[in-house]
Amino acid sequence: MKRLLLLVLVISAILLAACASPSAPPAPSAPSPIPTPAPAPTPTSPQLISKDASELVLTIADFEPGWVQQSAKPTTKEGAQSAYHGYFYDGSLLPLSPPVIQNTIAVYPSIEQAQQAYLSEVPKNVSLENPKIGDESFLDISIPINQRLVFRKSNVTVWIWLQQAPFDDIKPYAKIIERKIR
Repeated sequence: MKRLLLLVLVISAILLAACASPSAPPAPSAPSPIPTPAPAPTPTSPQLISKDASELVLTIADFEPGWVQQSAKPTTKEGAQSAYHGYFYDGSLLPLSPPVIQNTIAVYPSIEQAQQAYLSEVPKNVSLENPKIGDESFLDISIPINQRLVFRKSNVTVWIWLQQAPFDDIKPYAKIIERKIR
């Protein structure tokens, strides 16, 4: 019996010593991935238009039958990388003084330069309409038989004049150009 008691004491001491001693560190587990924050949303910057102004200007195909294209040629606008001018008139009304539409488009290297060109055209002390075309626009109807619509879309500034046509609407022509810019 002494032996049995001695054996129980030895086993108990061994078990007690194993429990009291510091245990080995647990086996390393796979490192947990460090969560990466989602990139901060960046405001979408408007795309610069890379088309040449000659691709954006009104063409005879944009008019009803009877209109005549008198000219279409490169022109200059300060700071523009390309500029183009078109001149059209309603030939069905000759020999009377027919309505005339002139259109100039300038493509600038930057949006800021196009904005500067646009802002330099806004008349002072004149009641203007906002036709809501492009990024910013105005319609000057201060002279009853002449309308002038100027708008900017990205780095493109557009000028359209409708002359000798007090009842015609210039906005559809501006919308044609706006579609060409996209």
